Amino acid sequence: MSDKPFKLAKVIGPVAIIASAVSQEYGAGINAVATQSIGSYPAILNLVPAIMFITGLLMLPKVFMYQKFGKVASRSGGQYVWISRTTTPEVGFIVHFLYWIGIVSAIGFISYTVGSTLASTLVSLGISSGAWFATFTGHIVLGLALIWSFFLIHYTGVRSYGVVVTLLFALVLLGAIISMVAGFGTANSVYTGYLSSQIFHGTIPSYTTPPLTYSDIFGTVTLFIFAYAGISAAPLLGGEAKDPKKDMPRGIFLAWLIALVLFTLVSLAVFHAITGGQVFALIKSKYSYYATIPGILSISEPKLIGAIFSIIVTIIIMKTIMPQLLTSSRTLFAWGQDKILPEVFTHTNKFKAPDFSLLVCALFASIYLVYTTSVGVSAVDVRSLSVLLEMMALGAGVLLISTKSSKKEWEKEVTTIGAIIAGLAGIIVTLIIIPSVAVVPHVSILLQPSFQVILVIVIGFLIYEIAKMYNKRTKNIDLNDLIKKELPLE
Repeated sequence: MSDKPFKLAKVIGPVAIIASAVSQEYGAGINAVATQSIGSYPAILNLVPAIMFITGLLMLPKVFMYQKFGKVASRSGGQYVWISRTTTPEVGFIVHFLYWIGIVSAIGFISYTVGSTLASTLVSLGISSGAWFATFTGHIVLGLALIWSFFLIHYTGVRSYGVVVTLLFALVLLGAIISMVAGFGTANSVYTGYLSSQIFHGTIPSYTTPPLTYSDIFGTVTLFIFAYAGISAAPLLGGEAKDPKKDMPRGIFLAWLIALVLFTLVSLAVFHAITGGQVFALIKSKYSYYATIPGILSISEPKLIGAIFSIIVTIIIMKTIMPQLLTSSRTLFAWGQDKILPEVFTHTNKFKAPDFSLLVCALFASIYLVYTTSVGVSAVDVRSLSVLLEMMALGAGVLLISTKSSKKEWEKEVTTIGAIIAGLAGIIVTLIIIPSVAVVPHVSILLQPSFQVILVIVIGFLIYEIAKMYNKRTKNIDLNDLIKKELPLE
């Protein structure tokens, strides 16, 4: 079939689908959040690798549903398209609006994080001026440079994106291998000596941690969902996949499996070298910046090797911005197709890249970078909540269309017994985990994840209602009927 009716280029294969998802997954989540989680939940200590593995398994219902939908309903809007057609258009938009906010805020947060990582790397190499990247100005300048550099790559088309993200995927594998070799190759007794002599210059302080509770486990799971959230990048390439029926299910599953294996083995390797109690001591002391995977491994490795590894990890963290720009821009493109946003959001340039949608995403990410640099608030909890709510909504959608007496062909494909079981499991997992992150202790109400989610939901509802009224008054179109009628073109 000719691709002339399509605005997007149908050029992405299975390798790029896998690389896109893994590249969005493997970044700050494993290299920083995995170990820093002990600061929020001290009782988990050496359970980090086990909880990381369990969290990955809890994402399996979503992966299965993604495979089912990806095979027969691959579109640029990915999960938004699926939820809006199986539940209601309002629910689909609001849930995915929360997802979109989580993505663009994560871009700002990650571009901020790179400044701190780069500063510590350069200082460890003896370049004291590198500390500038950790200043307010340094964070802003570097973060903006990263966001807009990746914007330019996207502007040249999805084919360029596929090449770059595949190369970055290779770098992810290299970084993971180095982490495993260094971690498994260092005995804790040896590492304890390094900590005593190089960091604490004496006895490593010991801190009493509270007893382990179910709340600690579920809270940590919620943090780690942030790491696995990148799997959502795969479906949003649906509008640009060459053969989505074959490549999407395979790419989605392999991306999840690769992330599960890498996250589990890397965290096991790190906690082979260091104990949870030692990580907690670093966090509680003035050396908390060492409580990341590059920081932990740099202590036990020769200075040059540790610095090289830190540089690799810095690049791995910053590269996460690239797939996030793709997923956020394709979401806006899909909303433009459904007439929730103006038609300009579906405009593509000569490279068939949705240039206006990319521009808007880069602008919002830049604003959040400034916000994060000024206030110092991360997007981890809200991002995790958006992933959980998306899984629950998708599961509800599967259950709802399974009750229809007359189904479209694609609806029949996504209401098999296996899909219904996955939908139920997704809802149950969400309901169990969400209470652990809805309210965070010692945080003001304005910064509570639950308050921020409710605020985003209200804004999303207002945006949809305004679009609904506008289409009715100016074009005499019932937006709900238009969206529910059929899947978008791409």
